[in-house]
Amino acid sequence: MITFNQRTTAKIIGVSDSTLENWRREGIGPNFKKIDSGRRGRVLYLKTDIALWLSQTIETL
Repeated sequence: MITFNQRTTAKIIGVSDSTLENWRREGIGPNFKKIDSGRRGRVLYLKTDIALWLSQTIETL
């Protein structure tokens, strides 16, 4: 299982860290896993979830 943090995921999909964070709050963007609770909990994205989201996004354009 390959995971990426928020910064790396943002670079992969071509958006800023803050855009990815906003998308997460709005329920859009790739699926993510939050490790630990609270504001300081780490957010990780699975490589497969990023690839799936990108393929679905490209199809809708």
